[in-house]
Amino acid sequence: VIAASLGNLELADYYVPTDYRDVTKFDLDMGAAGPVWFSCKDFNLVAFGGKQGVLYLLNADLLGNKDHQTPYYIRQLSNDDRAFAGKGIWGSVSSWRDASGGTWVYVPVWGPVSTKAPSFPVTNGPNPHGSVMAFKVVIDTATKQPTLEPAWISADFDVPEPVVIANGVVFALSTGENTNQTTGAAVLYVGQKLLTDVQRGQNTKNAVLYALDAKTGKVLYQSGDAMATWVHFSGLAVANGRIYAVDHDSRVYCFGLKGK
Repeated sequence: VIAASLGNLELADYYVPTDYRDVTKFDLDMGAAGPVWFSCKDFNLVAFGGKQGVLYLLNADLLGNKDHQTPYYIRQLSNDDRAFAGKGIWGSVSSWRDASGGTWVYVPVWGPVSTKAPSFPVTNGPNPHGSVMAFKVVIDTATKQPTLEPAWISADFDVPEPVVIANGVVFALSTGENTNQTTGAAVLYVGQKLLTDVQRGQNTKNAVLYALDAKTGKVLYQSGDAMATWVHFSGLAVANGRIYAVDHDSRVYCFGLKGK
């Protein structure tokens, strides 16, 4: 993670994980999930993750502290077997401030939950293929620094996209895509043959839009088979009380409250 100056985009600060050699060796790109900047009380923060399935919380004003390698929070959420595709954190982490001023972080996680992941006080069912995890940003009483407190984990999502939050509702898309990029191997190596577009389109499911309670993860709505096909790296848009999504066949779907 780097910070650049506004005027000429020169390097201003950076964070490097202590296991960066393994991240590079196993193609566990941290860039698979973009960082999100937000504030909480007197702190400016950055949260992010990547293919390795690790969630980080950093001081946005001093990335990784003085040694550039010390985050406020770090925890493995997924991808214990270090697969370069189909597991980990992809897309982007999201943040939300509730009506009482509480700050939340939401993480789209591909694949089963890591054995090293924290316990969540609220669970919403099995999640073998993926999930959305929610954390509260709190101040550690001992260090007086921000940290993340597990709040809830969703039921099963078949490859979730980054979530958007509006009016206390988390909107999340289960994409149904086939995440395999090669035939069999979990680690990418030179000369390995990638799957064709036709092969990537096999063994997919239709995308499903979910509306979840932002504080509990309870399912408030799900679109069932309304979306005809799967989708890859699309995201959601919210405007004028409507939720917009697309599928792989370039259809645009608009969801809203019935009668509105």
